[in-house]
Amino acid sequence: MTFAEKISAERAKKGVTQSDVAKAVGVTQTAMSYFESGDKIPSVAVVKRLAQYYEVSIDFLIGDE
Repeated sequence: MTFAEKISAERAKKGVTQSDVAKAVGVTQTAMSYFESGDKIPSVAVVKRLAQYYEVSIDFLIGDE
C-alpha cells in the first residue's frame, strides 16, 4: 500500500471525514484530499501528526508494508 492508500484506509477505519482529520492535524480539507489521492506529499511534521492521530507508527505510514 502507498502512503496515500494507508492514510485513506486509516481514516475509513476510524470512521471520520477528511475535514475531521484535517482539523485534528492542522491542515485544510483540500490538503487532506491531495494527500489521500497521492497528488501531494505532506511535510514531516504533518506525517508525524497523522501517525499520532491514527495511533500508528510513522514507519507504518511511509513504509512499504
